[in-house]
Amino acid sequence: MDGEGFGMAARWRVGEWLADGSMEAVAEINAQCLDFLCRLAAGQGAGAPPRRLPEMFGGQVDAWRGLGAAAQAQLAASPYLLVEAGFDDEARWALPARRMVHDTQPAPREPVFTGPGAEVFVRGVLIFGWHLARANRQLARVVLGMSPACATRVAALRLRDIDWVVEHHPGWVRPRWERQPRVWRHLLGAARESDTALLTQVSLRGLQLMAAGMLSPGARPGAGAAL
Repeated sequence: MDGEGFGMAARWRVGEWLADGSMEAVAEINAQCLDFLCRLAAGQGAGAPPRRLPEMFGGQVDAWRGLGAAAQAQLAASPYLLVEAGFDDEARWALPARRMVHDTQPAPREPVFTGPGAEVFVRGVLIFGWHLARANRQLARVVLGMSPACATRVAALRLRDIDWVVEHHPGWVRPRWERQPRVWRHLLGAARESDTALLTQVSLRGLQLMAAGMLSPGARPGAGAAL
């Protein structure tokens, strides 16, 4: 997918939110995320044997396999990141600075994003979150679902802390709404229709879900109400 495609799709939805290119970065990361997920659905996980798919694929693997380049570009232009890293979980983001040893932590989650390019992708997501936590916390709330407490934690990290997360906890970076196939059914359907009004409606509903997750004590991004 070329940069021009998702850049054009983004303009009608997010407008000129920023002049520093942050929304273009959102679209680029989203495009990479969708490419990984489409390959996973196609069973082409970079030559790896088929593995158990996340719940978000439930009942719609064929829809993922048939998601064309134009639909991917439309979906990549969503005004929020389609991948999350627990940026609403303050306790999680206290770990990197302390570098807790593994036997005192919960077992790391199995990564969703694997194969060639996965480490670079995971690091890119984390670096982008770190950048927004430092430079634009208001935007971090909107596009990442990052709580103020997490923003303070993440902004205080050093690059070597980010590298520690990439090495020891790549499973922190996961598709948004991973356990809500209904949410993804609406997103995929809207992208395939290429209907600007419908895409805008679904995108705004996604923002509402993220806001609801931040307002609910103990809520995780995958636990909000469905679209």
